[in-house]
Amino acid sequence: MLKTLTALVVLFTAPESDPFAFFAKSVAITESDRRELARGNPVAHVLGSEDHEVVTVAAVPVNIDGDRLVAWMRRIEELKKSAYVEAIHRFSDPPRIADLADLSLDDNELNGLRSCRPRFCDLKLSAREMLQLQQAAAASPDWKGAVQQAFREVLLERVQSYLTRGDVSAYEDDNTPVWPAARFASVLEHSVFLTAGWPRFADYLRAAPPPPAAPDVESFVYWSRERLADKPVVSVTHVSILRGGEPGLPDALVAGRQIFATHYVNASLGLTALMRGEPGGPNYLVYVNRSELDMLGGPFGGLIKWFIGRRLKTEAVGALLGLRRRLEGGEPPPIAMRQFSATGRRDAASAWGSIA
Repeated sequence: MLKTLTALVVLFTAPESDPFAFFAKSVAITESDRRELARGNPVAHVLGSEDHEVVTVAAVPVNIDGDRLVAWMRRIEELKKSAYVEAIHRFSDPPRIADLADLSLDDNELNGLRSCRPRFCDLKLSAREMLQLQQAAAASPDWKGAVQQAFREVLLERVQSYLTRGDVSAYEDDNTPVWPAARFASVLEHSVFLTAGWPRFADYLRAAPPPPAAPDVESFVYWSRERLADKPVVSVTHVSILRGGEPGLPDALVAGRQIFATHYVNASLGLTALMRGEPGGPNYLVYVNRSELDMLGGPFGGLIKWFIGRRLKTEAVGALLGLRRRLEGGEPPPIAMRQFSATGRRDAASAWGSIA
């Protein structure tokens, strides 16, 4: 009888004392991983996944709490600074065209758009957007400047459509149209640890359009231009942050939902969690990214996936160590004061403190 009671105590208390129990339904942190983490080292894996998906998981011990993680996430422009990020900006609330003033395409992208058409385009765009950009080029002697501005308008329209209606246009750059919202729904459903472990947050991420005022959730949208593989990628991401107070849940969970990308990615969900460790010991920063990529079909899809997985695993370790240094280095720098408009609102996208 005593042995049975002891076993039950272990059964019902172990998950609460395990900082990684939240991920157990679909992401395993092995005993070998735990030994490395105990030494202060990061761990990273690429997990088995659906045919067109790549799943990366990485973890590292950290001496911060959820407050520090959230503070830095609110300053996404500072947090993501690196040699790979060429430009980044957080959208105002509501988004406006001035938020995209620093965004531009390079000459290769601009020249490619001149011959871009449905089912044959280098950028992920809808047929209407392709026509919109080509009409802008034809209507102005400064065709490059006109296309740059038209591309900013295309992105603004996508962000506004996502926030107000919950849908965005299909990518029609290849033979089969791809609907980003449908592909994200698939990526989310495959993230079983989230849908089962924190269904309320999963429901929030699933909602279309995103709820304008969800209890305990902060959110914002930002764009970035990052150098990935052989091409720069312009993407738009909706960031949502939820704080947890219950045992076994993250102290803070940050979700990044990709709304748009010019290359490679059909849909992506990145989750950054601050997990509580034992009293007196470190906490743990855990990052899980599930992305559906457009180049994983065909006879060489498996080989491409293997190479991408190796690269992602290597880069995840370096990225997580850099993130730990930045988070443990102190609070993010203060927001620079900007000029105020006549209405008394800041001209900066960082003027409101909604989140990630």
